Amino acid sequence: MGNDMNIYCYKDMTVISTSPNKNRDNIKSHYVDLKILSPINTVGSIGKICFPTSSTEIQEALYFAKENHLKPYFLGGGSNTLIGHLSKIMIISDRDYPEHWDIKDDQIIVSSNTYVNYLVINAAQERLYGLEFLAGIPAHLGGLIYMNAGAYERNISDFIEWITVVDESGEKKIEKNDIQFGYRSTNIKGLITKICFKLHLEPDDDYLSLIKAKIEHFTKDRESKHPMNFPSLGCFFKNPVNQHAGYLIEKAGLKSYQIGGAMVSPKHGNFLINVGNAKFEDFIDLINHVQNVVYEKFGIKLELEIKIINE
Repeated sequence: MGNDMNIYCYKDMTVISTSPNKNRDNIKSHYVDLKILSPINTVGSIGKICFPTSSTEIQEALYFAKENHLKPYFLGGGSNTLIGHLSKIMIISDRDYPEHWDIKDDQIIVSSNTYVNYLVINAAQERLYGLEFLAGIPAHLGGLIYMNAGAYERNISDFIEWITVVDESGEKKIEKNDIQFGYRSTNIKGLITKICFKLHLEPDDDYLSLIKAKIEHFTKDRESKHPMNFPSLGCFFKNPVNQHAGYLIEKAGLKSYQIGGAMVSPKHGNFLINVGNAKFEDFIDLINHVQNVVYEKFGIKLELEIKIINE
């Protein structure tokens, strides 16, 4: 085990080394702002969180979690995670993992903590395109892959060649054919560290303007339909078969319905937004209410698209 891995304990601000032989005379205070973990800005509480900077440190964090009877939770940009009150879960964040960017022909290899907008825009500069349909989503690539994000009848999995993942056994490369991609789901275990995308290469420099036009189109389309000016996690519910969750929520008369600081967006029914210091419990109550009303009116049980961690 290395000597530099730290676990940040939010409640008493103590820095704890995961190395069993670490001299702890240099223990110091450290503050972790919970709002950096998720764009929805809810009020919750976290016991322990770490920001590994290498595959070894990820393994150390997993070792620490196991030794302290904590369940590890891998977190990217947090744009799909509702965080509650964590005492039995340790968050392992990809925030401080080393950045990676490498291009060869029509392939780009990037670190999982790269924002999708950065990838789309900079790939375009290299005349590479294909992921423009994800433009405007404020998320890390790793999180988008975990949930097999998609829009406009396309999925991010359509462009993946392979990924690298770190778990207790170390870092390993997983080919696309060995990953089970479903609707907003995968079977990936461990922390994704790198992704190889195979995109379309356009040899004509004049095509760059068309790629940029696509990026602008998808970005503006999201801005026109989604409540971008309020903290949110995007779509909260999966679309049922041959249905749209947002449409069902709207037809149930739930737009603008509010519990505490959590509200069903008046702009898009599938967006639950924070309109003012919402607590974790506000969103849980609102989620349950939306599911119950939609089921009562249409006989359809809405499944969550977001992840909830609370234990």
